[in-house]
Amino acid sequence: MTITFTKWADVAMNRIGALFALGVLLAIPLAGQAPVPAWTIAGTVDAGFVSATGNTDVTTITLGNKIGASRGHWTLRQSAAYVYGKSRGVESANQLRAGTRAEYALSNRFSGFAAVVYERNAFAGFDRRIDEQLGVQWRPISTAADSLILDAGDLLTQQENTDGTSERSPSARAALGFKHMFKASTFLTQNLEYVLNLQEEGAYRLNAETAAVAPLSTRISMKVGYVLQYNSRPPSAFGTTDRVLTSGLQVSF
Repeated sequence: MTITFTKWADVAMNRIGALFALGVLLAIPLAGQAPVPAWTIAGTVDAGFVSATGNTDVTTITLGNKIGASRGHWTLRQSAAYVYGKSRGVESANQLRAGTRAEYALSNRFSGFAAVVYERNAFAGFDRRIDEQLGVQWRPISTAADSLILDAGDLLTQQENTDGTSERSPSARAALGFKHMFKASTFLTQNLEYVLNLQEEGAYRLNAETAAVAPLSTRISMKVGYVLQYNSRPPSAFGTTDRVLTSGLQVSF
């Protein structure tokens, strides 16, 4: 099937705009209606730092956060992750990923969503990548111990590479998020994301994140995470795979 990029992009942007416009309208209470409940907000902030001198000269900083706000059928999410490193005084890592997402619950198990994700990683060959997402979410498992979330939808990527070239491509996207609670505040999460380029045969991206969290106090926990990012068609002269292992403290609110 031949894909007309301009037509696809126009349709995708119109759908994203319509979904956000609907969210704004539904979030505004109308005269005579019952008061809309207040937003429920929760989130986490992560931080890690490593500094070694002497025979080894390495400095690494990791920062991140996740915030969720819910009211009625709507949930708004924001997340960010930053990794910076130096080896013998020379910058060796500088990676930023941040995103926002709006979800509207259609039922107890199904939701529609629109999201925008921004990435910057010159060490992987690109100065900027913006993914605009639209799709549906299904929650087949939702118990006190385990939860499983599945996403499916379309995606528009706009990327500026370090060599001055740029890419714009529509993609299909599938993702899952799994969480297992061992006990209160002690859990393991596994997230997977697969992005298939619909314009270039054999081009796809795979992102995986595994994290374990154990509490140190009521609001402070120890977090260990491992992130794998794979791009089957990276910019010229760059590798296909990036791996990041982090450990640090997580504060919940």
